[in-house]
Amino acid sequence: MFENFEISFMDSLSWDELRTALSKHLRTPIENVVMLGDWLDLPPKRQVESTSLDIFRQEGGYRTLVDGTSPLIVHGEKLGFLAAALAVEFSTSVAVGDYTHDCGYSCGRFIVYQPDGRTFSAVEKPDCEFWGLE
Repeated sequence: MFENFEISFMDSLSWDELRTALSKHLRTPIENVVMLGDWLDLPPKRQVESTSLDIFRQEGGYRTLVDGTSPLIVHGEKLGFLAAALAVEFSTSVAVGDYTHDCGYSCGRFIVYQPDGRTFSAVEKPDCEFWGLE
């Protein structure tokens, strides 16, 4: 069974930074964190061990969006703990879907984790050039 997750970063982050950090915080070998295109080329045995990442970038707002699929548990509170750790590691705001409300996969509500440990709720900004929160 695979878990889908999304994490948005205010800063622009490189593939190597993301791969290394996610490997560390998900406690999985770095070779098991791969780009989605590479994951599709893996044999089935390796696919079930690997976390695939699709990375989207934009010039404003939250500049790096990671859309992931993993055999590991990356939802609910665990996603929050991961986001909090990544906010500290990268010294940037990190947003995840608001897992405290049962509103489905995409309801426009988010929890934002700050590097200083603060968290707050936010909603998606409507009609903006770049994806962002308010």
